[in-house]
Amino acid sequence: MLYATRLLAMAILAMLSPRVVAQHPNVLLILSDDQGYGDLSSSGNPQLRTPNIDRLRASGTDFSRCLAAPGGAATRAELLSGKHEFRCGVSHSLAGRNLIRPEVPLLPEVFLTAGYRTAIIGKWHLGEALPCRPEDRGFQDVCVFGGDGLGQTPDRWGNGYVDPWLRRNDGWVATRGYCTQVLVDEAKRWLGARAADHQPFFLHLALNAPHTPYEAPAGTAQRVLERTALQEPAASFYAIIEDLDAGVGDLLTELERLQLAADTVVVFLGANGSALGTWNAGMRGIKGSVDEGGVRVPACIRWPAKIAAGRVVEALASPMDWFPTLANLCGVALPAAWAGDGLDLAPSLLDKAGFPQDRLLFTHIGGWPGDDSPDRHRLQGFAVRDSRWRLCGLELFDMAADPSQRHNVFEAQPEVATRLLAGYGAWWNGLRATLREPVRYLIGDARQKVVHLTANDWWPSREVNGAASAASQSSQSAIRRTLTALSHGEAVAETSGHWKLHAASDGHYQIKLSPLPAEADAAERAQIGQLKAGTVHIRAGKREVQMNLLKGATAVTLSMDMAAGDLDLEAWFTGQLSDARILGAFFADIERVGERLRPDIDLDIHTIPKK
Repeated sequence: MLYATRLLAMAILAMLSPRVVAQHPNVLLILSDDQGYGDLSSSGNPQLRTPNIDRLRASGTDFSRCLAAPGGAATRAELLSGKHEFRCGVSHSLAGRNLIRPEVPLLPEVFLTAGYRTAIIGKWHLGEALPCRPEDRGFQDVCVFGGDGLGQTPDRWGNGYVDPWLRRNDGWVATRGYCTQVLVDEAKRWLGARAADHQPFFLHLALNAPHTPYEAPAGTAQRVLERTALQEPAASFYAIIEDLDAGVGDLLTELERLQLAADTVVVFLGANGSALGTWNAGMRGIKGSVDEGGVRVPACIRWPAKIAAGRVVEALASPMDWFPTLANLCGVALPAAWAGDGLDLAPSLLDKAGFPQDRLLFTHIGGWPGDDSPDRHRLQGFAVRDSRWRLCGLELFDMAADPSQRHNVFEAQPEVATRLLAGYGAWWNGLRATLREPVRYLIGDARQKVVHLTANDWWPSREVNGAASAASQSSQSAIRRTLTALSHGEAVAETSGHWKLHAASDGHYQIKLSPLPAEADAAERAQIGQLKAGTVHIRAGKREVQMNLLKGATAVTLSMDMAAGDLDLEAWFTGQLSDARILGAFFADIERVGERLRPDIDLDIHTIPKK
């Protein structure tokens, strides 16, 4: 109820705000994926050619020590919330733990409230269902693919880097071309509309490049191979980055053509450290590591005649800083009593103050099993960074004298180590209460009548301890491998998980389960999507519904009464693996179809007992 009230208030304020606010600059926020600090020629990389991003860095203020999270979902949460990802609900890249709490205000919401037109184009990666979709979180215009990248489990089935399908507000549409250029062209069209209607805008272009799979535009990887000594997949990785650079240049040229450049704040940022680190600016660690190379990213901002050009800031910065900084630069009010972890760098950027020198930045890999206590993982995979020192667990490095982290001085610098450990302990204790409560998708809400669920959002199985869960089926290729093995009679690991849901109201719900989604073509369904004879089960809280499966079925629909409130729902098939082992339903569509058929009876038994 609180979430709905807040959204209504924001919408009313947006309608009352003037459509043209001359003193408010536009914002173009560009985020690349898996491109670390060393993945630019202007960082000294001798194997890359990135002239457009290099010029962008030189034409504005560059942050040479911007430290992101070690993974993309976490950085996206930090960027859009101004808070550490743990503080806003995100502690994993999948498994239902990449969802931002609905009560946490996001950057597009505050810009929408101020009268801006808001859009996201590209990668969202922070939830596929109400209340976690981008259109639920302040983005008026949405053009995205699903999940962590093209071809991941929540994405449209069969999607890829060439001719990708994209989801707009009203459904999926086919496109033509290589994905980066497709997204840039979408951004150019959207910018053209804003130039025509003279409304200030906030555009978040979140590119998937150079994320896996390393499928470069035709012919480009070969050209990198011919001019360098690189091997694959590095050649394709760099070819994708060079194509990304060309797209950024194309977009910046369009801003000039539309006469928008002078009034547009442009930010370019990487999501995490390099995924490959073929040339890593001498740093230790790559994506997924808490070392410097795992979190240091390119970051720059340009606002012609307002923000200094050619300036390099060596003070620590974070993606969390962009929330208060962009709001201040654009004259956009922060929510009442807003308290984030990011620093407002606007006074420093406008030469009204120096850049902050004393701060602690905390990193934790997260990703612990969903049924584990977070405190068990408190001392695993963490780091603390200040302007000079980096503490990685029980390793301490003087980053001024030893930027490659070769010499552990933990024992030689006990006072420094103690100070950083104490800071980390206080930080963890201040947020630990937020780590256990899951963010739940809403079902039975008129704003999204049919909720599409996938194995990507599974929490660990309640039926089988230790069953392979979301990480094992996070990509479409992984699901294909599992179903292909089953179709050939090969051994497959027991796999299942449950979804964290909240029913908006009592009612009778219809649930369609399948091993492949509805858009999979008939040939693939016939080849690997047919179920064997057996039983399908759905358990929601204390209720379970079972139904016999007919051999050859590719989907099955059941229905059950559900009470309003939180529920953990698991759906699985028996008879597909050997013995009594279970196979989770990889895809589920849930819709409220009417009122309850029976009164709610609070019994500690299942409606239909397990056989």
